Amino acid sequence: MLCICMTVAGSIPVVVCLVLWLIQRQSYNYYLGKNLLLIGMFFYLVPFQMVKYLLPQRIVSVLSVPIDINVEQNFNKVVAVKSLLSPGDSIWVPKWVSILLLVWLLCIIIFSVYQIIKYRIDIRKLMAQSEQRFLDVNGETVEVWLNKNIHTPYTVGFIKRSIIVPQESLNHPCFDMFYKHEEQHKRNFDSLMKLICIVIICIHWINPIAILLLFLYGMTAEYICDAKALDGYTYEEKKKYAKLLIELSTEDEPLSMVWRNNLSGAEQLIKRRITYMMKKNKMGLLRRGIAIAASVITVFASASTIMAYEPFDWVDDGNVDVTDYGEFGSFSDGDSTIDCDFSLSDTIFVYEDGTQVAITDDSSSYVLCNHTMTSGYYNVHKSNSSGGCTVTVFKAQKCTKCGYLIIGDLYKTETYPVCPH
Repeated sequence: MLCICMTVAGSIPVVVCLVLWLIQRQSYNYYLGKNLLLIGMFFYLVPFQMVKYLLPQRIVSVLSVPIDINVEQNFNKVVAVKSLLSPGDSIWVPKWVSILLLVWLLCIIIFSVYQIIKYRIDIRKLMAQSEQRFLDVNGETVEVWLNKNIHTPYTVGFIKRSIIVPQESLNHPCFDMFYKHEEQHKRNFDSLMKLICIVIICIHWINPIAILLLFLYGMTAEYICDAKALDGYTYEEKKKYAKLLIELSTEDEPLSMVWRNNLSGAEQLIKRRITYMMKKNKMGLLRRGIAIAASVITVFASASTIMAYEPFDWVDDGNVDVTDYGEFGSFSDGDSTIDCDFSLSDTIFVYEDGTQVAITDDSSSYVLCNHTMTSGYYNVHKSNSSGGCTVTVFKAQKCTKCGYLIIGDLYKTETYPVCPH
């Protein structure tokens, strides 16, 4: 459930970014797009939903809205098919679905590992062929690596980042501009951010929108670096830079498309890049306000998944003394367990007002919750071979926020010759 809520929360900003990019086209704000993608990366990686159980009880009550997002139950309803072997029976997950999911997971892992290893090998190869130089660029001494075997500059490295430029480019009239382009890649840690996108794909491998995140981030990074590189230059100088982009788009590149932080790119995107950088990209007050508002709304939309997250119950059956947490009232209906509903689980928790909650799992991240405990009774149902049943009742305490359950002393045991449950 937590992973499902995280993948939904992370996907919302990415989908908004894609929709705006498709609709607005040349008027699209790439700075807003990058903010949306970073928001998506945050929610993909950070289990924000668990913050709900660190809040006071009165706030948790407001956030606990009845949302039917029982993933396991709804998934079973969708994929359940009639079994050909036993009429009336059903199998929850067809075998071919399990095999398909497993193959997809293996493909994602192999792709990610291959890309990372190949990238490291390609970097070492490029650096071994390159010569370190210190050049004066716009009155500032900078470090670059000259390579005679490449035709376009690159920014490589995750933490320690380096700029590799073609040796023949030193006298190019656009050298200052494409150096500024690569310097922006370096400042933005774009290679590291793409590595994080790869990690997100591995975590949320079943979600295709996670793969879309990698594509959108790489494209957005190039547009932003173009805008920074041309800031302060004349229209004629920008035209020379645009001509350079067209020339480099036909060159073969040593790095995979996943890791390219350079000037060149896919031919179908070059025209859009040129159109974007040739116009005035200064953001007015209105557009800046719209960008901030869109970011805030998207954050709230992603954060709203906190209301859907309900952790599994954690059962602590150490038979501890639970009376320290509060006083116990009488059992529901005073004496009998005949009205207990064991249809969903053979273990239920009964609050003192008679409300029943099925206990279906024993895994939870309850340690993050500052518990608000309430008294009740833990009921265990066991069928007998004769057709009857036995219900064992323990005093218990249950957290109203995270479901953490503490089982105390035995309260009573009831045996039925014919099971009424």
